[in-house]
Amino acid sequence: MAIGKVNTPQVRTAPQPAAPSKPKAPAQTAQTAAAGWGAGAGKASALKITAARIGDGPNTTDGVSVPKGFTAELKNLTQKDSDKVHGKDVSIEQSTTQLDISGPGGKKFSIGEGAAALKQTATEWREEVNATKKAPKEDWMQLDWSSDSGIRGAGTAGKLFSISEGGSFYTGGAHPSNGSAINTFDARTGKQVTLDSLISPKQMNDLVNDIAARLPKLKGPDGIEGDSFGVGDKAALRDTINKNFALSTDKNGKVKLDIAWESGIHALGGQMAHFTVDAPNDPAFRTAIGLE
Repeated sequence: MAIGKVNTPQVRTAPQPAAPSKPKAPAQTAQTAAAGWGAGAGKASALKITAARIGDGPNTTDGVSVPKGFTAELKNLTQKDSDKVHGKDVSIEQSTTQLDISGPGGKKFSIGEGAAALKQTATEWREEVNATKKAPKEDWMQLDWSSDSGIRGAGTAGKLFSISEGGSFYTGGAHPSNGSAINTFDARTGKQVTLDSLISPKQMNDLVNDIAARLPKLKGPDGIEGDSFGVGDKAALRDTINKNFALSTDKNGKVKLDIAWESGIHALGGQMAHFTVDAPNDPAFRTAIGLE
């Protein structure tokens, strides 16, 4: 039922003495606004961890979601070469993905290794091949190099977007080097974003302390324990959390924060320590991600 305006009679009262003026609260500074404190430290909402586990990490998609007004294009780049060394066929095969972002005003930037990285690795392989040709024949010669890396979407919120970058790289040895990482970028600048630029120092400290307390208690498949994902002291853990996160927005407009990183231990494959957090809803955070 619609509620309309109701006219009420005016009542005249005797003049009242003016109340003593209250001191004004200190003005919000640019520093406190950027830190997420609002008009004071109490205005920043607490971050709540809603899930903590060991697994594959945040959900990803083949395409990369970007903020409204921006477009994303994934390009597959490949490079191959071969030769014969001491009667043995050797080769290098590389495949990578480059993400091209276009925005308002014709602004463009790219994320990923790109053609220059493929060329550099191919040059290193060729130098190794030429050097091995000049050296005496060795049974352990390993000149079959390969690499395969890619980019997948991990979410978007405000003017920020997140991706998962990962792949495998082999240049000889017992096994390839594998790995993936979750990163977040500002579509307006093309620069990677750190978590401490979006939340207050207190929010960041509380989050690091909470994750540090929960990490050793995690249990994953095949007996994997949270200690496998330890990164040393508290400062190192803070640095890991600061860089390895994704932001996503659900159908109701709620922003979620996923923090995830791999252990670096080959036997654990792509397993990640993964913490899901309800993102803060204070004005400074919303401004920092470009929602206000």
